[in-house]
Amino acid sequence: MSDINTLLCIKLLENSTSFVILLDQNQTIFWINQSFCHFLKMERKNLIGLSEDTVNEDCLKQIISKTIRVNLTSGMFNKWIELGDVMTINGSELGYPEQKFTVHYYNDVSKLAAAEKQHQQLENTLVHKLTHDSVTSMLNHQNMVQTLNSEVSRSRRYNNPLSMILMTIDYQSCSDSMAQEKIEQIRLMISQLLKDQMRWADIVGHLNEFDFVLLLPETVYESAEVLIKKINERIQNAALDSRHISYGISQWQKGDDVKLFLDRAAKQLSSQSFN
Repeated sequence: MSDINTLLCIKLLENSTSFVILLDQNQTIFWINQSFCHFLKMERKNLIGLSEDTVNEDCLKQIISKTIRVNLTSGMFNKWIELGDVMTINGSELGYPEQKFTVHYYNDVSKLAAAEKQHQQLENTLVHKLTHDSVTSMLNHQNMVQTLNSEVSRSRRYNNPLSMILMTIDYQSCSDSMAQEKIEQIRLMISQLLKDQMRWADIVGHLNEFDFVLLLPETVYESAEVLIKKINERIQNAALDSRHISYGISQWQKGDDVKLFLDRAAKQLSSQSFN
């Protein structure tokens, strides 16, 4: 083992499972092992002499600059490598006594990256299921209450206008003669209709299965009334029976917490005012 020197190590690393790249003190590619070339699908002769300023491929720029994890994507080719170690060696062993060289060791972590991505997707799906209604994909009760608290706190802090519309669908009076599948279709239609009427800053969600909440930042009571009339017209144009739908409006007032804000809208629920 005492006879192993840098040149011999380079030969041993030629076909190593680790990907090795050797940079000179100007951060120019001096040498790269064959395993790395094969993985990159590039010829070594086309890589030697390149630097971060002269390479065209973004992945090579990241490799030279010691990026921890690099994505190599080209068409169907999607691989990940991760920096395992960085070493500095004396150039005298390579015949360049005036220089120092940097060695980067990368490993193939494509399977790990794919597993992490799948895990993140599953986690996102779970979070979405826990925070959104399964039929309409709107915010569910828990998430809507959290959002209400945040918006009420913002209005309390800045004294900005904030209005809320409660929209209740009375399915108790019609569910006996309506299949569950049909009810879910109507809920989905109404949710899409509401989303189409919302501005980017507005928030729409559920308090429960049949109660929608429209939270309208920077909106006064009168503007909320106008919005209800537009929504009701859209519902009637969609051939939905608006007799089973009730509305209530509340504008946030100084001193209101979420309960007071909601209660005032709930007391106003009336299916007659906007028909």
